[in-house]
Amino acid sequence: MKSTSNCLRQFPLAAKAASRRSTKFHAEKCLKTRHFSSGFESQQSCDMEVSMREMREGRLGDNGKRIMAFWAILLFAVIVRCIGFGFIPGGINQDEAMGAMDAWALSLYGTDRYGVRFPVHFGAWQIGQMSVLLAYCMIPFIKLLGFNIMAVRLPSLFISCIGVALVYLIGKRLFDGKFALGVMALTAAAPWHFMQSRWSLDCNVFPHVFLLAFYLLLRGLEKRRFLYLSMIFFGLTFYCYGIAVYSVTPFLVVYAAWCLWKKQLKLREVLLCVLLFGMTALPEILVMAINLFHWDTIETPFFTMSHFPESIRGNDILFLNFSFAQLGRNIWAMIKCSFLQLPDHLFNALPAFGPLYHISIPFMAVGIVAFTRKLFREKDGRRQTEMLALWGFWLTGIWVGMITYEVNVNRINIIFYPLIFLCAYGIRETDRFVVSRVSRRCRISPVVAAVYALCFALFLGTYFTSFRKEIETYFNVNFLEAVKAADSMDEYDRLYITGNMDWQYNLSMAEILTQYSCRIDARYFQELTHVTGGRELLPYSERYHFIDVNYLKDGDPEGLYLLHVSEPEKLPFEAEIVREMGQYVLARCGHGQTP
Repeated sequence: MKSTSNCLRQFPLAAKAASRRSTKFHAEKCLKTRHFSSGFESQQSCDMEVSMREMREGRLGDNGKRIMAFWAILLFAVIVRCIGFGFIPGGINQDEAMGAMDAWALSLYGTDRYGVRFPVHFGAWQIGQMSVLLAYCMIPFIKLLGFNIMAVRLPSLFISCIGVALVYLIGKRLFDGKFALGVMALTAAAPWHFMQSRWSLDCNVFPHVFLLAFYLLLRGLEKRRFLYLSMIFFGLTFYCYGIAVYSVTPFLVVYAAWCLWKKQLKLREVLLCVLLFGMTALPEILVMAINLFHWDTIETPFFTMSHFPESIRGNDILFLNFSFAQLGRNIWAMIKCSFLQLPDHLFNALPAFGPLYHISIPFMAVGIVAFTRKLFREKDGRRQTEMLALWGFWLTGIWVGMITYEVNVNRINIIFYPLIFLCAYGIRETDRFVVSRVSRRCRISPVVAAVYALCFALFLGTYFTSFRKEIETYFNVNFLEAVKAADSMDEYDRLYITGNMDWQYNLSMAEILTQYSCRIDARYFQELTHVTGGRELLPYSERYHFIDVNYLKDGDPEGLYLLHVSEPEKLPFEAEIVREMGQYVLARCGHGQTP
């Protein structure tokens, strides 16, 4: 005994292991002998309880490490996304500005900037429309922080970080804890996920809300309350992105049919799901019906379902405006920006890295093949159904890419979460193949992890340096500064503002950016008051004029002209430059000029 004790003292790990074995043995012995002697029952029960508690604590040791890793990855993801948040990208995107102005108006008056009470869908660009969920999410932040870029972008950051946590929960459910941490790390480091979290585009909420609904759907196979809750969130996807109507619905129909076929759901359960989903999505469905059949706007005490007579947004859906040539272009564009990781718009992905890094391409291919094979070979019915859901998630992304005109990263954003899962699966299967065929010591996963870490470090270095300057044009930094300066010159009653954004020409874009930069009150925009920002001005339509210099006939001697640097020479009058601001100038009619 003495020698054994000395050995255990010299080797603490062995002592710990021996202690655990002794504890387990004692617990089992207690269970077997408890009924033999009532005199020792109380003591045995106490000993067993202590022993079982120690066993549980032993098991929680591994779980504790996993939990710590989970929080470490999540905290890291949040921290890196908060660096320079609100300043990089600088300025604001036109779609951001549109949602921000409507959210601000809703926070003040309960209407959008056009005066529509709690709209189900925004009129936005007149010829186009905009989903409302992200703008409604901005309202509490605007109430708390005021109307500024931080309040506008924080909902996107918050929802995206929830997405990082959700991939862990889904990965743990579908596979195991180790895999879940891997896919979580891939998500935290993915350029697509990082970039979309730092600015507010309405459609970028779509994949995160779908992901939450997807997780609840998986939980719903065991506990029906999660299933029914998932239907509400699937319904909410309709308010994230219009394409959800044509993608989420088929996904749920196929999934429900499969579950009924496999007798994993009862008909009454499916019907209750349909009811909950339909009730949640009904207002948006009615908006689509109103605009399809040209019905009148429907107003209720709680929200408004509007008719948009000038909207052409339906043309963005392929089967509503079908062309085989366009289908081919859509498929090729989808392949380029998702599977081949080729350059997209600069505000969506950095060319050198792609949405998910170029190193992901072979692992995505392996993951797709291996996961598909595993899916059809799976014998466990419930597990196969869960795997089928992930497979359907991926196919839904492909379907979106096929039916959406002018495919880019934002428009097929729902495809990237399942691609991250499939990439992680491909890494795991490649690692297992190498271990089984080459050597147990020859693992590639640490090397792959190191390469991804290096890629992420290089990506962050690029994002916070050269990208910061390159993106200014696309987020209209110079224009915003110029229009704000022009609006501050009280000596000019009227402003004439170019539609030249330097990277595209758009009068509607110039108008919404002007409204955002100058903080134009919705009531003033509607010409219900002459006061905005504490200043009494001419009515909105008289003060702000958005112009194409090519169609000007004369000048306004009392007006101020905001022009691109290339435009003063095109004016039909002699212009006097008042101020130069980057790519823009402020000009007025030269002395002696007449209207």
